[in-house]
Amino acid sequence: MNIRQIILIVVCGFIYFLAFAGEYWDYKRAKTRGYKRHQSWQNICKMIFAPLVVLCGIVGLLWKLLKAYFDRIKEHGGYKGYQKWKAEKKRIEEELERERQVKKAEDDRIAKAYINKELRRDELPRDLDGIKHFELYGHILSGDWSELVYIENKYSATLNDFFKRHPNIHLKHNIRIIYLPQCVHDLTNDEILRYWNPGATDHQEKIPLLDTSSLLNELCYPEDMSKLNHGVISCMGWTYNHGAEYIHATYYPLEETDDENILQQIEAIAREAFRSNTGLYCTASRSHDDKKPTKDFADEHFSWEINTLVDEIRERIDKLEQRGVSRKLLMKLLTGERNLSRLVITKDLRIILPDYDNMEIKMEPINKAVFLLFLRHSEGIIFKHLPDYRKELEELYQKIKPLGLNERAIRSIEDVTNPCLNSINEKCARIRGAFISQFDRDLAQHYYINGRRGEPKKIALSRDLVIWE
Repeated sequence: MNIRQIILIVVCGFIYFLAFAGEYWDYKRAKTRGYKRHQSWQNICKMIFAPLVVLCGIVGLLWKLLKAYFDRIKEHGGYKGYQKWKAEKKRIEEELERERQVKKAEDDRIAKAYINKELRRDELPRDLDGIKHFELYGHILSGDWSELVYIENKYSATLNDFFKRHPNIHLKHNIRIIYLPQCVHDLTNDEILRYWNPGATDHQEKIPLLDTSSLLNELCYPEDMSKLNHGVISCMGWTYNHGAEYIHATYYPLEETDDENILQQIEAIAREAFRSNTGLYCTASRSHDDKKPTKDFADEHFSWEINTLVDEIRERIDKLEQRGVSRKLLMKLLTGERNLSRLVITKDLRIILPDYDNMEIKMEPINKAVFLLFLRHSEGIIFKHLPDYRKELEELYQKIKPLGLNERAIRSIEDVTNPCLNSINEKCARIRGAFISQFDRDLAQHYYINGRRGEPKKIALSRDLVIWE
């Protein structure tokens, strides 16, 4: 029994005592005034048992505590032995606390020295073992949990030839193999360049010349270069070593052998590297509670739906990624600054991005009407208030489809403004897909509808960049 249970028992006992005293006082007052209050005695009798139950619980607790106390005394050969054990335990705890304080002071001193540039990065104590786990600067690589990146300090003709002949290795759970020379080669593809940075020009001159050994420069400790013969690394995210930010990378060696054996090695590495990551090598499914509509149904399911791309959009994104190009690796390799485009709503309600080579974002009429509705309201819209915007949405839809509202359109507008249905989430997902299909999501997120549960959903783009013709 823990301290919370003890407190609960004491509080309950006190409450029961007050109730008992109140009943007794009520009985005495009724008797003094000549009233008949036979029920008070019944209540008193009932309430006698409640404190008894509490008392039994307290006695049971005290018995356990006393039994544990005497058992410890017996275990240590008597009271003197028990006292000696307690004193030794306290001494050890104090020693450990002193060691923690000394270590903290030393860590603070090292961190301060690094911040003041009195220590180089490679002079910091290691956070990781430097055998299988390594610290990376993160200049090129990022903490993408779904990628294995080939690295070597000595050229392996067998392994390089394997990756050149197998540029698109498909593993379970969308785990991908990144072969840097192929990535650099694919960066010359104009479609990929436009997708990454639709507003920039002359990308080709900014693409660096990198090979598999270039990744060795990512190591925070130069002496580690000799330890990575040839294999793959997985990046597990950013962390800190005495104030220095680094990426935790795990190295898995690859043996030079035939194609089938190399592929088996890679599959075994993927299972080991990603089995602890959330969602990998386990089944995650959506809750089936959506069959029970509530007034906040749409808001409750927004996070799931908005992150689910419609099939045709997902297919386009997959085609770009199947080229072997890591989206986060592109972020590191392309040095050009990425700017947001102005968003122009033309007189005929077309959606144009003039700074992205006059790119037009096309949507179905109902989706476009929802987009324009949220674009009008920079403060955002709470989903449970959607019925208040039904008339405004109808007006927008009529401007997009001037021939008038048919029965099907009216039903769609009613559904999308009903927070008990999933229609608004489906429309938001398609709006999101319309932008992500044209350019990278880190840019696109400024243009589509987003927001946290219980908060207004809004389009983040600054309205200074929005032009209504």
